[in-house]
Amino acid sequence: MTADRSAYTLSLTPLASPSDRTRLQADWLALQDQAEPRFFTSWGWIGVWLDTLPDTVQPQVLQCRQGERTVGLALVVDGPVRQRFGLPFCRTAWLHATGRPELDILTVEHNDFLLDRTQSDAVRTAMLGHWLAQLRGVTEVTLPGLAGAGWPAGVEARSRRHVTREDWVRRSYAVDLQGVRDAGGDFLKLISANSRTQIRRSMKEYARLGPLVLETATTVAQGLDWLDKLAALHQAHWVAQGEPGAFGNAFFTRFHRTLVERHLLDGGVQLLRVAAGVHDLAYLYSFVRGGRVCFYQSGLEYGLIDKHARPGLVAHVLAVQHNASLGHRVYDFMAGESRYKVNLATLDESMTWTTLRTRAWRFDLEAALRRRRQRQAASAAAVAPPPAPDAAAG
Repeated sequence: MTADRSAYTLSLTPLASPSDRTRLQADWLALQDQAEPRFFTSWGWIGVWLDTLPDTVQPQVLQCRQGERTVGLALVVDGPVRQRFGLPFCRTAWLHATGRPELDILTVEHNDFLLDRTQSDAVRTAMLGHWLAQLRGVTEVTLPGLAGAGWPAGVEARSRRHVTREDWVRRSYAVDLQGVRDAGGDFLKLISANSRTQIRRSMKEYARLGPLVLETATTVAQGLDWLDKLAALHQAHWVAQGEPGAFGNAFFTRFHRTLVERHLLDGGVQLLRVAAGVHDLAYLYSFVRGGRVCFYQSGLEYGLIDKHARPGLVAHVLAVQHNASLGHRVYDFMAGESRYKVNLATLDESMTWTTLRTRAWRFDLEAALRRRRQRQAASAAAVAPPPAPDAAAG
């Protein structure tokens, strides 16, 4: 649908005062009722993000109004200047992100403008056009974690600002919970025989320690305690692998503690504990909106048994069955190619990271250099000798 810009009033303004923040919250919550946001574009996520960002980050409100009604909202950020060869290369701008890795560790997914669902395509086009028109100089715009195949093809071409577009599509995995209900609540019936056998064997071993039980956090105090225990397990695993672990980042931890404090009781946050008798097996942390349960983070205890230890697979099977029994529609593992997602998913979805670049010779040169490196890498791979037998076996 082509946007009739005359039908809309568009603005891009800073959040300059507490009253601006209060007004934005009221507008966002009102528009949510007319939109179909995923959790990451609901006020549940956005409000906590705004309140925990450092003062050095100043989001701007991109707004579209039709008469007296707000029909589109988003928060956009002028990110740091991108360097190339140690020199300033281009400005950056971001949708619901900052361009700073220590802050974007949150990893927004199912991203979009918040849009009135009755005219979402037209409003999105008008908002994007207005945002691009406000860019200064040579700028790279990043739209992280757009749901599915991303925004419609050509939406950026309707802007007065000429830009190029690059999409990076990642596979995303989920479970259809109606299918679990149709299987009588037994999720294992829906996965491969090999995975089913492995999980049943693991469950049998864990059950030697005591009954396998899944519990839901029901108070904020309990939720924060479980989040701390999840973080401890998460950190122990990743630090042992030589990685810093997400909860080693103070901003990440502060953000999620605030999210639990505000949204555990309203159902936006789900924290589950899986135990084998008195032993903690796993903690799972997810977000819930519109019947979609987005699994976000876990803490897993790998040392309870010597053989067949698959705490993540066991915990997710129980969590899928639990959420199916609650009537939710989808258990979403989100983007990424982890083996456990492939083994458990019954839905094959996608997520798209889009980059828009204003027309400039430096981007053309950078793209040409990138294509050259890719050709050289492909040629080197084509002429490389086959690996030695021992290497292939490893």
